[in-house]
Amino acid sequence: MTNSTYPDSVFQAGGAPFYPVGVQAHNNSGYSMKQLEPVWEVCRLVNANSCAIAVAWERIEPEEGRFDLEIVRQIVRACRERSLKLVLLWFGAWKNGHMKYAPQWVKMDHSRFPRVRTHDGYEIANLSSFGGETRALDKRAFCKVMEVLAQEDPQRDTILAVQVQNELGIVGRSVRDYGPEAQRQYEAPAPEGLVDRMKSAPEEEISQAWAECGRKEAGSWGELFGRRGDELLQAWSMACYVDDLAAAGKEILPVPMYTNAWLDKQGFDTPGITYPSGGAVVCNLAVWRWFAPHLDMVCPDMYMGDQRHYQMIAGAYTRRDNPLYIPETGWGVPSALGAFRAVAENGLTGVHFFGAESALQADGTLHPEAKPMAENFQCLRAVEPLLLSLRGSGRIQAAIQEEFAAEQQLHFDGWDLVARFGPYPRGGDYQHKRGEPTTERGRALIFQLGPNEFVACGVGVSLAFRKRLPLEQPRTPQMDWQHEHFMDYLLVEDGRFASDGSWTPSYLRNGDDTDFGVYLFPDNGATRILLE
Repeated sequence: MTNSTYPDSVFQAGGAPFYPVGVQAHNNSGYSMKQLEPVWEVCRLVNANSCAIAVAWERIEPEEGRFDLEIVRQIVRACRERSLKLVLLWFGAWKNGHMKYAPQWVKMDHSRFPRVRTHDGYEIANLSSFGGETRALDKRAFCKVMEVLAQEDPQRDTILAVQVQNELGIVGRSVRDYGPEAQRQYEAPAPEGLVDRMKSAPEEEISQAWAECGRKEAGSWGELFGRRGDELLQAWSMACYVDDLAAAGKEILPVPMYTNAWLDKQGFDTPGITYPSGGAVVCNLAVWRWFAPHLDMVCPDMYMGDQRHYQMIAGAYTRRDNPLYIPETGWGVPSALGAFRAVAENGLTGVHFFGAESALQADGTLHPEAKPMAENFQCLRAVEPLLLSLRGSGRIQAAIQEEFAAEQQLHFDGWDLVARFGPYPRGGDYQHKRGEPTTERGRALIFQLGPNEFVACGVGVSLAFRKRLPLEQPRTPQMDWQHEHFMDYLLVEDGRFASDGSWTPSYLRNGDDTDFGVYLFPDNGATRILLE
């Protein structure tokens, strides 16, 4: 759905919009199909519709020029057999600020594949983004993978997207590369058009650094940005490198591509120490969007517990040129609360939690700590078409239980709602009075479909509705009591939406099941409410 608030959703399957909720496998699980077996089971247990799996450069090109791509074929086929969509991650030159997944023959040849050099000439274990042969051979291997994806999924009904590199940047003793080519680029004039971009986007952090350094019309990175020029050069170089791979890959298979970020805005924000210098972090976000146009988005990996920090990061990555997708997050309560809020406030386009295999216990059951995100997925899967069609419309709101909160007010067109957290009135319905308790923090998504029609899904929340009357119309205490305790609903029923937008009811509520509020349980899917 095109709207004025958020960029268009980017994921499609078989030509139709798709909303991915699922898991990401551990880093090394893509080395063999046996290692992926627990991933499939966790996908089933958490009701995932997609999974993210990494393929490493060292795995598919163990010797220069000899490619072993069978594992890529097997991964695509295994996902299709299980009706799962696939996000493939490419671990090439960089993973988490290091060169860990580059082949041995790359790591051993420092001449052909130069390392990052510090200001005092010391080599660190990170490939230089200024190495032309590194980029050429990384791109060649990446394109071999893309060719297999194109062969295996010509209808694009399985491959959702491809991640190019992983949390790239420099971690170590240097903010940037000081090798010969890097130094030449640092001293050369900054890229043509950069100053004009900054003039047109004064709100960007790079523009503010430029203004602080005198708004020069031309100059080197250091002349334009002072000491910030070191990291901005590194960000520009890495963005251009990644964009080159993305452009080549899209020529083979035009699927969405993105890269992810190990985040800044933590501690003293020391590049190379608290986060990988030059990565697609908040302070470098404009550089990445301007110089990596073939990436459909750059994405934050969200592991923080502080909800205010979560909101700040989600807001930073929600831009007209950047839809918000969360490729990695935790599976606990903070991640579950943040994801629901991001759906309503940031037009979240999809979410995967990391470390699927760790969520599976030895007895084959789901780890209790993974229950919050599993509950989220039950809810989101029931309202997938609404997540797509109402994104950015202003008709989705989230009720999130902050610490110590007992309730939250929400205001929709013509209606006021109160979301109450904690034990359900009268214990809920008969299906749940003796069931397992839900997780400790309540959360819900509420969608307004029409003037008097709502759909809600959530965990640990009961909803009360009151019509907002014109001021000239009298309201008596009796009317308020009636609305609070015995609302005369036209219809309350549980069910779920199919991918085509049709609604399938599963349980009709009335009487004791609607008095004192509409309670939300994740295993009910969604609840549809018609009011008079």
